[in-house]
Amino acid sequence: MKRIAMKKDLIMSLIILMLPIYIQAQEVGAVSYNNQGVKQMNVGKYKEAIELFNRATSLEPNYATAFNNLGTAYYHLGESEKAIRSLQRAIKLYPIYAEAHNQLGVFFADTSQTDKAVDAFKEAIRQNPSSVTAYYNLGALYIRCQKFKMAIKSLEKAKKLQNGNIEILINLSFAYGQQKHYSKAIYLMKEVINFKPDDAQAHSLLGNLYALAKDKKSALAHYGIVKSLNPQMAEKLYQVIYSDKFVIFS
Repeated sequence: MKRIAMKKDLIMSLIILMLPIYIQAQEVGAVSYNNQGVKQMNVGKYKEAIELFNRATSLEPNYATAFNNLGTAYYHLGESEKAIRSLQRAIKLYPIYAEAHNQLGVFFADTSQTDKAVDAFKEAIRQNPSSVTAYYNLGALYIRCQKFKMAIKSLEKAKKLQNGNIEILINLSFAYGQQKHYSKAIYLMKEVINFKPDDAQAHSLLGNLYALAKDKKSALAHYGIVKSLNPQMAEKLYQVIYSDKFVIFS
């Protein structure tokens, strides 16, 4: 009888030991599916990525990163509601997930839910005060809403965190230009040209700013540079030099 009792104890011990191993295997499998999904998403195979992310979340229902990635994949397919639900699930699981808050802000902005987008970007910043992307996105959204003073505030913080970022400099220059702070806007656009001296768009924007500042000589000088780089864009610049508008050239 004693031997039988010992055998039962052994069986119970094996079951107890195997349980955490099984759970660990589930977690490893979920991570593997998530990583495979990221690879598929990076090459534009969003449907395949969604299937893999769903497998990951089925194995590990508390896997916030997989839900964040799932939302991004849905977003790329234009399935906004599913994207938002997935991001909200990620945030519910991990409330301090700054990247998920930022992504949710992008989704809200793209679906014209401006107030929700602003709140999401602000929460991303609150969770990660060093998030250049969240500050930039908030500033760009304020520009879209024509709230240029607020845009400048956010973009200046983004610039302080990552000086030399071309997109930040261009948008910040645009916002200052809209506020008629032309000297500051021109200074920032010159910074862009220092990084990209042969960029026709940057020279066009600078020429446009000089025109708004009533410095036609400098505007025409940059028109000449643009003409040598992109004649079609130069023609547009020539036309706006004699207008009162700040135009983004492409």
